[in-house]
Amino acid sequence: MNDNFAENLDNEKASVQPDAQRIIEALMIATNEPLPLKKIAEILKIPQSEIVHYIEALNNEYKETNRAFEIKEVAGGYQIYTLPEFAEWVGLLQKRRERLSRAALETLAIIAYHQPITRPEIEKARGVDSSWILESLLQKGLIRTCGRLQVPGRPIKYATTKEFLRYFGIKNLSELPREEDFAEKGIESEAQVKRDGPQETEAENVKDKE
Repeated sequence: MNDNFAENLDNEKASVQPDAQRIIEALMIATNEPLPLKKIAEILKIPQSEIVHYIEALNNEYKETNRAFEIKEVAGGYQIYTLPEFAEWVGLLQKRRERLSRAALETLAIIAYHQPITRPEIEKARGVDSSWILESLLQKGLIRTCGRLQVPGRPIKYATTKEFLRYFGIKNLSELPREEDFAEKGIESEAQVKRDGPQETEAENVKDKE
């Protein structure tokens, strides 16, 4: 009798256990950063190929039911993002928060398309001192140092990070828009991200103009 009771209890638990697809959806909602396939596989104990299949199924479901979001592969993992057509309204929600200035976006564009690159090279391209804005971008985790150029003075070289990819909602650098369109596309991408990314302060804007 006890054996039958235990078996029935196990069957009841199995009947209410959510399927893998819904678990993946829950993980996507709960995470604040891109979730790697390896991590999802460790949690669900299923092959990574199945996870990709479930994510595709979820995105198809979202599309068929006219949802305002999708699961995107960004910066080495997966995360929920709002669709581009909702950027205007999401931007209004965030309008009271300072976002990256155009000066910061311009600096990021130079680094992203010409990395690794040194501060003198960045300043030559921008025509203004960029030391403070570089420090700000380093603190936000959007850029990193990657050694020194072997020339007199040995200037530090800069490159973008995984956080840069996540911030702009792209899988890798090949998905970047044209360099001349980066500032405009970057502003749109900031409005798409599920949660607020790093924010530029007014003090940074003033300092950069000086």
